[in-house]
Amino acid sequence: MEFLFSNNPEIKRRTGFFAALLLWGAVLSIQGSAPLAYCEPYLRICKNGVIYYYFSSCQVNSSSQTLSGPQRTRPRPPLAPRRLSPQELEGLIQEASRCHNLPAPLVKAVIRVESNFNAAAKSPKGAQGLMQLMPDTADELMVSDPYDPRENIWGGVRYLRELLDKFNNRLHLALAAYNAGPQRVSQYQRVPPFQETQGFVYDVCTQFLKYSREQQTTNKGSLGTLSTAGINLPNNLCTLTKDQKP
Repeated sequence: MEFLFSNNPEIKRRTGFFAALLLWGAVLSIQGSAPLAYCEPYLRICKNGVIYYYFSSCQVNSSSQTLSGPQRTRPRPPLAPRRLSPQELEGLIQEASRCHNLPAPLVKAVIRVESNFNAAAKSPKGAQGLMQLMPDTADELMVSDPYDPRENIWGGVRYLRELLDKFNNRLHLALAAYNAGPQRVSQYQRVPPFQETQGFVYDVCTQFLKYSREQQTTNKGSLGTLSTAGINLPNNLCTLTKDQKP
């Protein structure tokens, strides 16, 4: 038994090795009689040359993304919205506009003023996406991802259609409600006296005229064909200036 208390490093190394083998054999001998957790030996060699053996009852997987809790995974950072080509965006606008009986130039005008066609846009107040939907509004419209271009456009067009129905197809009131909220428009019974809201209505109407003329040139139609959507345009739409806001 003197070798157990020897100061010789070589004897100590061999003793540790044989002790480890005996311990591992004992584990294997009882494995068939009782269920054991998975065990895996770990080997570590120190600078002084002495070998140490470690045993663990936990299996480690360095690539695992699982966190504590049932079926929870490490959240991944959100992907940046894919930038749409003008043709793709035009297709989404046309599709949603036809479904909700709105002029496509009007939808395009709202997107131009709200986000300048930036699907990742977020305002200081929290409005999100191409048509700048507020989180509560997006939830009501069942828009799960406001930064998804198709979801955002369909949600925004649906909301604009609801506002036009609420205010008897009077465009300037529907646009004011889109910006300031329908409660404010109902309160004032006109475009609320807010500079931001008045500017929004003016800018959207101006862009609406611009895109309508472009469509008229492309389709060789007339501006009057837009009235088939049942929308009552402001009387001064065709001569609108900054001093003649609706």
